[in-house]
Amino acid sequence: MNSHPLLRPFFDHRYLLLLLLFTSTIFYKGITPSFSSDDFVHLENNIHYENLAAATEVFVKPYGREYRPLVRLSLWLNHQMGDTALPYKISNLLMHLLCVALLYGLLLRLGASKTATLVASSVFALHPIHITSVHFILGRTDLVAAVFYLATLYCFSNWKNNSGITLRVITFIWFAAALLSKELSITLPVMMLAISITKQKTLSPAIMLRSAIKLWPFVLLAFVYLIARIYQWQAMDTVAVYTNFAPLNILKNYLEWGFALLYPFDLYIAREWLILHTGLFVAAAITSVLGLIALAIYIWRPTARSLLRSPLLWLGFGWLLITLIPMSGGNSHRWYLYLPSAGFSMMLAAAWATAAPNRQLLMRGLAVIILIIYSGENWRQSLIWNHQSELNEYLLSAEQTQEMREHDTIAIANMPFGYQSAFLFTHSSFEEALRVRYGSSPKIEVLNYVNLDSHNRIQAEPSATGVTFKLTPTAYRYFRLRDSRVFFDRTATLAQSQFTLQINDLDAAGRISSLSIERPENVSVPVYYFDGNEFKRMNN
Repeated sequence: MNSHPLLRPFFDHRYLLLLLLFTSTIFYKGITPSFSSDDFVHLENNIHYENLAAATEVFVKPYGREYRPLVRLSLWLNHQMGDTALPYKISNLLMHLLCVALLYGLLLRLGASKTATLVASSVFALHPIHITSVHFILGRTDLVAAVFYLATLYCFSNWKNNSGITLRVITFIWFAAALLSKELSITLPVMMLAISITKQKTLSPAIMLRSAIKLWPFVLLAFVYLIARIYQWQAMDTVAVYTNFAPLNILKNYLEWGFALLYPFDLYIAREWLILHTGLFVAAAITSVLGLIALAIYIWRPTARSLLRSPLLWLGFGWLLITLIPMSGGNSHRWYLYLPSAGFSMMLAAAWATAAPNRQLLMRGLAVIILIIYSGENWRQSLIWNHQSELNEYLLSAEQTQEMREHDTIAIANMPFGYQSAFLFTHSSFEEALRVRYGSSPKIEVLNYVNLDSHNRIQAEPSATGVTFKLTPTAYRYFRLRDSRVFFDRTATLAQSQFTLQINDLDAAGRISSLSIERPENVSVPVYYFDGNEFKRMNN
């Protein structure tokens, strides 16, 4: 079919364009005007610059333990487009689509067929693990880093065909931008070497050495960056939570990340089953793993040698392991998987390309089923974020907060922490949200949190000195303490500042079903609590 030369690239990659359009359609319900959770602290610290020259201060003044100036600058640029969250969330979605396109281009340059590339890119585009990175504004940390990370490798993968200095300079600029976006980008030189070896299709020490020597500017910059960050972290106690590189913690994190990549449904429900039906969950998990192994043996047994010799398979496996190393000393948050999951897509591309011809029909059927499940789960979670936006606006409304804003200091019990799997308010974010919206806020002490479901019956029983809360916990609906604890092995009395928290009763999973908060007589701070529908003031 003939087409105009200017339209030829679009025609050649028309299925990619359809994938990007479909992905936008699936995610659009979560593109809402409401901020949430830790968005507010970052907004408070990054939108006050009067002009671009002032905003460049982010390059010389780190924010806390982080040095991610390009992420902070992107927030300021979005603020120039409007006061709602829409510009921020649209930017997040566009960056996700750009990452899909860059991964698609990278796979083609690594020798994958168009069909294998399209399937692998579709899995990356629609994997439900990415929903938080797209709909949570601060998820853009991973998005910005992934854009520059993939752009670096996309340019680098063409060095062999273009030996000009211009391409190398552009590659170096993208690499520097990646380092200025997130710390995991320090793994880029290793992945560049891995891609060089993949394209050479040999493990010859001489070739590997020559490839490594070509990367010396990137290695040098990564080394300087690492030394600078270590120097910055030395005097910071908060970094300690990200440095637990004990083997058991690393193994636990990788196992949980592996489960999150393979499990296509809601992780909250999986956690519920693991706690309440441990034996059944383990049996189902083992059966599923054995089933997947049996299916894989059936599909790839005739071509197992080709699959195991596929450079793309081992590149994807190495990508997944290496890009997660900087986060392996912390917690296994699902949004950490955004860029690493590209390695999972590479492994799928290799598997697709090496499947026996008489197994291709089965492969296509499985791909269709998986993508339908992914799309449905993304749509469901986008609807959750849509409702989260409405709930967030209600909780921050003038009607709900007017009385609270009249005080200098208040305490809040049952601060809404999240709605199902979407964030509402964490840490000090409610206080920051009030400052961003109304210009001022009382100093707020959060006594405990509650995660909300679509039905939130919290029975409140006031007394002369406090109030007792009761609810029926579910996978989504539960009390949470300030130290993030949700599960307990026994009831307890906890001292918290001037208040007393009494855990009266636990459900079968160890979650709080009855909680009392007592206030001493000599405490004059107004105390409010959320009863599942609105904020109410505790009796004096």
